Amino acid sequence: MVQFVVMKKLTAKQEEFARLVGTEGLPQAVAYRRAYNCENSSDSVVAINASRLAADTNVSLRINGLKASRILEGVDASNFTVKKLMEAYLAIAFVDPNELISQRVGACRHCWGLDGKYHWKESEYVKAVADWEAKERNPKTAGQPVPDPAGGFGYRFTADPNAECTECEGEGLMRIVPKDTTTLSPGALLLYRGVQQTKDGVKVMFGDRDNALEKIGRIIGAFDDRLRVELEAKVSSYKLTTNDPAEAATAYQKLINGS
Repeated sequence: MVQFVVMKKLTAKQEEFARLVGTEGLPQAVAYRRAYNCENSSDSVVAINASRLAADTNVSLRINGLKASRILEGVDASNFTVKKLMEAYLAIAFVDPNELISQRVGACRHCWGLDGKYHWKESEYVKAVADWEAKERNPKTAGQPVPDPAGGFGYRFTADPNAECTECEGEGLMRIVPKDTTTLSPGALLLYRGVQQTKDGVKVMFGDRDNALEKIGRIIGAFDDRLRVELEAKVSSYKLTTNDPAEAATAYQKLINGS
């Protein structure tokens, strides 16, 4: 189901933060310091607060709106030339889609585990043990084996797959990695069509790059529809009077050459 969001009025500081990011192009942390006057706060605290604020639905909508306005600023619709149109289609057709979302392959849980056993992140193992202890206190769920730490710790999604892994056979695990749309290039912003919440998760929507390529082809004259129609008319009205393949081929070649 598509959810429509009614944008709420921003506070003065939120509006200033959005303006500094969307119009001035400042990094989120720098914009947050200026808008909220927090010179005495640590960089880590400012970065966290700035990220949370930028993720707010209303603030994010405002930032994207200001970015779009910045792209269109100074554009005179009456002077929108074929050259400018061509530049827009080129930006859509050749932007790197990895700016929006990428597919990555990394190590599986057994690639680098000791003796090929399950490889843990330390925080995951602490939580797994805590869950096990909670179940042990309940007679209905007690008796489960303790989480096995034999594979060791330090698992990283971004590590390369192990070619000798017996679990994934060196193919690793595939992950889909969405990107922060507040940092997109102008070309990626033209390609970006927003996100949609579906029953299977969040869907990132793109513009049609193939359509942009077709439009470029028409601008440069790669597709001549008039010539195609004329040729089809000639073929439909041409009567072949020979049964010899070589003569038929020669006749067809003369036809398409305009003879």
